[in-house]
Amino acid sequence: MNEQLLTFYFYRLVEFMRTFKTLIQLFCPVSALILIQGCASVSVEDTLIESNAGGNTLPLVIYVTPLDTTGEFNVDREGAELTEFKENLQDMMDAALNERFNKHLVTTILVSDVSQVPQGRHWLMKGKFTLVNQGSRALRATIGFGAGGTKMETEIEVYDMLKYPSPPFMAFRTTGGSGASPGGLVSAGPVGAVVSGVSGAAKGVTDDVLRTSRMITANLSDFMFKRGWISKSDRLEPKR
Repeated sequence: MNEQLLTFYFYRLVEFMRTFKTLIQLFCPVSALILIQGCASVSVEDTLIESNAGGNTLPLVIYVTPLDTTGEFNVDREGAELTEFKENLQDMMDAALNERFNKHLVTTILVSDVSQVPQGRHWLMKGKFTLVNQGSRALRATIGFGAGGTKMETEIEVYDMLKYPSPPFMAFRTTGGSGASPGGLVSAGPVGAVVSGVSGAAKGVTDDVLRTSRMITANLSDFMFKRGWISKSDRLEPKR
């Protein structure tokens, strides 16, 4: 296929995407907004809670260990770079959880190992990245609407340290991703294309970490509210 034909098809694609965006805005503004927000978010699934578990009052401290990284990683790194990527991902999640837990739940302490967690009226949160898809920054920056989007899934377990090493009293999954906003090719005008393209390229795993930490925090907050430990005004509701 010669260069002129490739150029022709490229601009036809651009024209189609712009038309697609216009039709959505004209005929389905509300549903389109819901679709875009829903695709660029994280939700909580499969929450299991043992009856009469988690103690009778708020824990004094929630201890958090780094999320395990032995799950499926589809990223553009391998060897030492992949190891570094996983370590950075753990650090980002630790920092995000530490900030949100301390702000919205109770005092939270990051530990590197379960052996550092004392017995007592405390909780221990452990978890695992089961899936991390890096996606394509180029596709998010140009096409958008989910093309090249990322995906992050985790499994979370929460333990009562008065009973540890008994099974977790709460277990759940989070799943979601980024990249549903329009890319540069479908933005109105050259300035809009540049701004949208840059923001699309920037979206990715970091956004997924922040969204995931919000949902983990919200699920624990919701549990505390349902036990009568926090007020409705302090409650965070997870997306399910």
